[in-house]
Amino acid sequence: MKKKNILLQIISFIVGLLILSGCTIRHQARLYDLETGDVVVGTSKIRGSRATAEFVLTSGEKCKGESVTVQEGSVSWGNIYSFYYGSASYSSTNIPLSQRGISVYICDRGTTFECEYVASTSGFSIHGHGVCRDNRGKYYRAIF
Repeated sequence: MKKKNILLQIISFIVGLLILSGCTIRHQARLYDLETGDVVVGTSKIRGSRATAEFVLTSGEKCKGESVTVQEGSVSWGNIYSFYYGSASYSSTNIPLSQRGISVYICDRGTTFECEYVASTSGFSIHGHGVCRDNRGKYYRAIF
């Protein structure tokens, strides 16, 4: 009986290490063009506080990029988000129980995106929303 308990403890410890090492979570996100009504669906792979993502614009342009999320925000976060919503308070206020992040995407025909978002986690899922701006000055809403 004692050997069985020790074996269960070892297995539990190994499983715990695997979970803490950062399993990859696949997630879907949407980018909304509020001027045209176009919706772009992207897929991402999240591992810890970093993610990589891919999506195809309605024009057929393929985009790839990465994101990083910081708990309780950072001093450099909020420029795009506050410009879109017309409030500078987002750039200096922490949001309780949430995380803030930035993303950069480079597309194969020269379009680039910078995004800022607010996210929250529950168990193994992450959800959030944000604002993206392309290199032509157009804004998009992001929901994931």
